[in-house]
Amino acid sequence: MKYLFVSDIHGNVENLEKCFQILAMENANKLILLGDTAASYSEGDNFLLAEILNENKEKVEVIRGNCDTSDFEDLLKMEMFDDDILWLGGKLISIEHGHIHNFYHLPHHCGDIFIQGHTHVPQLIVQGGRILANPGSVTCPRGTDLRCYLLVDENAIFLKLFDTNHPQIIKKVDINIENISES
Repeated sequence: MKYLFVSDIHGNVENLEKCFQILAMENANKLILLGDTAASYSEGDNFLLAEILNENKEKVEVIRGNCDTSDFEDLLKMEMFDDDILWLGGKLISIEHGHIHNFYHLPHHCGDIFIQGHTHVPQLIVQGGRILANPGSVTCPRGTDLRCYLLVDENAIFLKLFDTNHPQIIKKVDINIENISES
């Protein structure tokens, strides 16, 4: 299995469409949106976002962010989750938006890998034997001009540029069962 993680689209229809292009280009099995997918002020954009997500519901999972409204959720033909857990490559991956639990306040049930969004800051670090990852925001990154996504498979997590032409690797962390290492 291969997962593509993206966060904080904030209603940008063009970037959501790009997510599905990258999903195909990376030959990933599932797109996981880490919250704040909805537009805050544009009902029209929310209808378009929901239409795209509903057309691709077999390939996408949506985590609820602090800016995602119940009106947006009502447009979806799928469930939004507050959090999720994946088992991949012998590692337990905990997934949340990041407005409740985050790198500084991990959930009590946290796995070997914790993936969040919310901060708009791309990060991929190893801390205390655990991998902490955040793709940042594909629409409005903070502290950098880098728009990024995470690609996760059984062997590694890649932080990559959000670019359909040249998705350059910014950082890679190996996640083999025996030990975790950065490169």
